[in-house]
Amino acid sequence: MLFIFDMGGVVTDNVVVIPRIAEKLGITESDFYRFAKQSALPETIAAAKRGPNPYAEGGLADLQRGTLDEAQFWYNFEKVSGIAVPCDYWRFYFQPEKIAGTYQLIEALRKKYRVVAGTNTIRCHYDVHNERGDYACFDKVYASHLMGIIKPDAEFWHFILEMERTPPEQTVFFDDNEDNVRAALKLGIQAHLFTSSDEAASAVREWL
Repeated sequence: MLFIFDMGGVVTDNVVVIPRIAEKLGITESDFYRFAKQSALPETIAAAKRGPNPYAEGGLADLQRGTLDEAQFWYNFEKVSGIAVPCDYWRFYFQPEKIAGTYQLIEALRKKYRVVAGTNTIRCHYDVHNERGDYACFDKVYASHLMGIIKPDAEFWHFILEMERTPPEQTVFFDDNEDNVRAALKLGIQAHLFTSSDEAASAVREWL
């Protein structure tokens, strides 16, 4: 069996920074998403399709794919919004906290099985997690900005399963995003919507 855990909202908490960034900039979250969408690479804007998840489109998607770095994002953001951004707020406001129950679950699973992270992230958040040792509980970390692929693209899981040489039916996946869970289920992965570490432990009880 292979176990894949999303990071933010599953392994760590206090990871949502956009509300704080928007407040600092004096704009609404809706305006932030609008400006962020327009801060993408030209080819991303040209190919954009409106979807339910603003994280999966525009400049935010480019950041998570690693095709746009934070400095270029904020440069573009300033141009489209007319708002000065004095520092990298992505990093400044990112202060993750470990979810102890999930770490305990991962530790228990690793006694018998391989456990990896499968996370949509950006470079500076990845760096913060590394500096804090947050990824040390995993056998390997599959980060979107290094893969060039983001969830819920099916290729995200295909890449991991190929690298891990594991079929989807022998894979368990936890994520706090319903779109990502649905996409994984369509591939035959045993995917679960994460609500708490206790619920996650119940879902994998047979392997503990």
